[in-house]
Amino acid sequence: RASRASSSSSSSRRARVGRANAAHEMVELASAFDAVNMDITLSGAEEALGKCAFASLALASGVFASKAIFTDDKRSGKLEQYAMYGGNAALFASLAARWVESGHFPLSNMYESLLFLAWGITTVHLVVTERDGFSKSAIPGALSAPTAALTVAAATLALPAELQRATALVPALKSNWLMMHVSVMMMSYATLLVGSLSCVSYLLVDASQDWAMAKGALEKLDGLVDKEAKEGEKTRNRPKVASDGTVTAMDDSSNVDFTGGEFAMDARGGERIMTEMDNLAYRCLGAGFALLTAGLVSGAVWANEAWGSYWSWDPKETWALITWLVYATYLHSRLVANWDKKDSCAVGAAGFVVVWVCYVGINLWGVGLHSYGWFANR
Repeated sequence: RASRASSSSSSSRRARVGRANAAHEMVELASAFDAVNMDITLSGAEEALGKCAFASLALASGVFASKAIFTDDKRSGKLEQYAMYGGNAALFASLAARWVESGHFPLSNMYESLLFLAWGITTVHLVVTERDGFSKSAIPGALSAPTAALTVAAATLALPAELQRATALVPALKSNWLMMHVSVMMMSYATLLVGSLSCVSYLLVDASQDWAMAKGALEKLDGLVDKEAKEGEKTRNRPKVASDGTVTAMDDSSNVDFTGGEFAMDARGGERIMTEMDNLAYRCLGAGFALLTAGLVSGAVWANEAWGSYWSWDPKETWALITWLVYATYLHSRLVANWDKKDSCAVGAAGFVVVWVCYVGINLWGVGLHSYGWFANR
């Protein structure tokens, strides 16, 4: 009887343990399902927000471009500015969702950094153009908005799926320097790109002014030639002698004032826009240069902690230094050397290409310690 009681007691204990283990497994399974559902929900939200950001930036690009090309005053308005606000907010929400999903600051791969760069470009554009309300020129937006839109498209369409997924941080990135160094570098890239686009705007307006002046002068000359041909004048630009022997002044219609009238008004409008572009470029490139310098210093400190050396001439470090030198040349030419504004803007415009090579070119070719190895590993 005692043996049967002992056997019964151990069987009941095993049953209770089994039920407890089953309940624990059910809780873990439910937690796993909840995590999967949350990841699916966040991934769907990121996809929807990415599409909203691209649509808003595409709308802003179209309106900015139409006003920059087809209007006389080339002033931006509320519609395109609100579209930029919408794209900025959608990108911010997408980055926040990725932060929740991954559990770390969303700057650990190319997809996240591209979205952050697009958000930075829209943020810098809104900050510098909201300085005087909605009265700024539409020309910078006609370049900044498409750049941000194409950056979002590159992140969501061009990158392979494996580079878009949230992954755990590699050991070298598990540091507080991730937020401090990488975010400062990305904001410096965004600010420098907006400034370089302002330099491009300056050069485009300058070239269009020269073309408009030359075209207007040629049209005026063609009109005079046609008029005089119809009148059959053979003594053009000579004094006219009347029948009584008096001399009259020559025909005023043959005099062309290339410095007055509509040409002067076009020149004044172009000078106003070019002054705005030059001031915008100077402010953006000055701020971006300071951010880039801070990013290089913080990166050197982090590199010493992670790799035991402040500077190792990694390709990314080398191109970052080249970028710093390019914009240092711009500031030197602008502040010290007193170069012509057109020449200084040419240096600033060249920086646009240098920034993209430093940021995308090195990473995508999988070279060095900062690479993400897309092309190299395909």
